[in-house]
Amino acid sequence: MKRTAGLGLAAVLIALWVLLWGDLSVANVVSGAVVVALVVLAIPDVGLGFTRPTIRPLWALRFAARVLIGLGGAVLVVGVEVLAPRPRINTGIVAVPLPHCSDTLLTLVANVLGLAPGTMPIEVTRDPAVIYLHVLHLHDVEALRADVNRLAELAVRAFGTPEAVAGLS
Repeated sequence: MKRTAGLGLAAVLIALWVLLWGDLSVANVVSGAVVVALVVLAIPDVGLGFTRPTIRPLWALRFAARVLIGLGGAVLVVGVEVLAPRPRINTGIVAVPLPHCSDTLLTLVANVLGLAPGTMPIEVTRDPAVIYLHVLHLHDVEALRADVNRLAELAVRAFGTPEAVAGLS
């Protein structure tokens, strides 16, 4: 099964290579295969055999709903700020520890936070797992940390390993 997943990923990478060149030719397919092989040989940890991610559908829907609601709220807040006659901007940088996040989930949470207007991850550290956020409207540091931790908890429950989920309890 691992080998099949690796071949599928290799095929996707070669297809992306061909799409980037914009020409389906034997030369592009062969050169794409060579590049994929060189990457796998040069960086063995990348390997094309990867494990299938864990997805818990109900928690994934809750995560997606939370993201969409958060994005909608952020768009409204920034829109009101743009149209307001007097700005009420109170910027700040906040460190938010996320101890239960793997590298993958830390990346997911950071990218989701970067989607929202008014919030920008400026640094992510792995050990310990911390996201440093620049926030346009900072009113309560602890409320912001609790909000980001709730998002991270939903990400762990939706996509985390069984061990990570057990660690939340």
